[in-house]
Amino acid sequence: MNRRVDKFNLIFIFMLITIVMMAAVTYADSALAQSDPDIPSGWAKAEIDKAKEIDLLPEKLQGKYASNITREEFSEVAVKLYEALSGKKGILPEENPFTDTQSTNVITASALGIVQGGGEGEFGPDDMITRQEISVMLYRTLRAAKPEYNYSDMYEYIFEDYNMISSWARDAVGYLYSVGVINGVGDNLFNPGGNTTTEEAIVLAKRMHDKVLASKSSLAVSRSGVSRRGTALRLKLEELIAKEMGKPYKWGGTGPNSYDCSGLVYSLFGKLGISLPRVASSQAKAGTYVPKQDLTYGDLVFFARNGKTINHVGIYVGNGEFVHAPQAGDVVKKTAFTSGYYEKGYYTARRVIN
Repeated sequence: MNRRVDKFNLIFIFMLITIVMMAAVTYADSALAQSDPDIPSGWAKAEIDKAKEIDLLPEKLQGKYASNITREEFSEVAVKLYEALSGKKGILPEENPFTDTQSTNVITASALGIVQGGGEGEFGPDDMITRQEISVMLYRTLRAAKPEYNYSDMYEYIFEDYNMISSWARDAVGYLYSVGVINGVGDNLFNPGGNTTTEEAIVLAKRMHDKVLASKSSLAVSRSGVSRRGTALRLKLEELIAKEMGKPYKWGGTGPNSYDCSGLVYSLFGKLGISLPRVASSQAKAGTYVPKQDLTYGDLVFFARNGKTINHVGIYVGNGEFVHAPQAGDVVKKTAFTSGYYEKGYYTARRVIN
């Protein structure tokens, strides 16, 4: 009996020691994890290291790479970028235009025309900066540092969520995308209201710095876009399309109360000042060819039932959809490319808005 008790006591003591040791290891690992500094992501590390070397990375932002950056924090980055690009020191004015911050970097950035308040003297220093706001601040930083650059030949890229980009940010987004400073977030989206992490913000500033150093007079356009005229026409087309939705199909119809497929295209583009042939097969010869993967709002999309002879046309409106007048008994509506016949019958596309 005593031997059995002793055996159980030994087992109990062994288990107790094991639990204590495991707990010690667990807490040691936790303490170690908590003491690890926040390091940049693999894709950003090289750029972050270089940004440190050229003093684009404020010391207080080091170790916060995964955190979203605030408006005040990026103001300091913007001032550092201005000084690096211009070779001049940002001057702190005597008056502070804001009531909710005493940050010298914000005040200096305001004097340089890089930042503005949100009204009633407030800046919102602790607000997380959005993708469209950081684009505007970068663009203004460049213009303040390099006023001699040519900013007149500006192009805009039409993201699928272009209409969600505020009007005051479109010039900046279009310019920075065209010169290769900013990118979309995938699926041809820009996500203007999304936040920006510290490491993303530093990489953007470093990228602009490198672009300027590599340029001789102005930043070179490295991506195609559309002219401002083209943007205005697309926005007008969107308004016109909205007014025709739900109107009935009628063979030979060109509006204003009913349409056939090519009649809808003929009428809408005519209102934009773009003269197109009346029938789909002839419209397919207008403008320039566009690969399906490069479609943008307003491009004409054509379908051929037998794979050879064009018999239908629509207007691409983004998100894999087009607007058209389908057939008798139907109405002007939006349809997805993946819908039945249209997936198999897709033939080609043409761009008539440049």
